Amino acid sequence: MNENPGKGKSIIVTVTDEALGNIHQLADKLTKKGMNIKRVLPITGIISGFYSSSLSNIRKIKGVKNAEDEASAQF
Repeated sequence: MNENPGKGKSIIVTVTDEALGNIHQLADKLTKKGMNIKRVLPITGIISGFYSSSLSNIRKIKGVKNAEDEASAQF
């Protein structure tokens, strides 16, 4: 997993309950689709990272419940 964001926007992928046991394999699929994975959180079913294409491409992958832009706070 690469800590360098490179290109793309910061996104959060929520994993379906059925895919929780295979979250690392799903992360590998997301990487092959062009996502730069930052973190995989198996307990919460979250994969975070960076992606430069349409989120609809990520949402179509089996095991993905949702994909959205990561919210950030600025002070």
